[in-house]
Amino acid sequence: MTICAGATARAIRETAREVRVLRWTFRRDAESVVCELGLNDDDSAYELRVQWPSEPSNSTELFGDAMSAFHRHAAIERLLVDDGWLLEGFESERLAR
Repeated sequence: MTICAGATARAIRETAREVRVLRWTFRRDAESVVCELGLNDDDSAYELRVQWPSEPSNSTELFGDAMSAFHRHAAIERLLVDDGWLLEGFESERLAR
């Protein structure tokens, strides 16, 4: 019986170089707001980034667990919807690191 540990370790390392990012796009008239949720660069926290139409850079919040990040996203989404924004799209994407 042969065990191919090298190939398994390589596959694990290759997978570890990717991170899943969730992206919601909201639209109102000609403006859009993009919310992204994923792990930060060192995988130590969840990062919620929001690109507001009136700001040139993202606003970023860090969370110690996924549920807190999702709750914050839900609160932002509720504010947007109450203010007339519509969910235009949702994407789930793996990004290489």
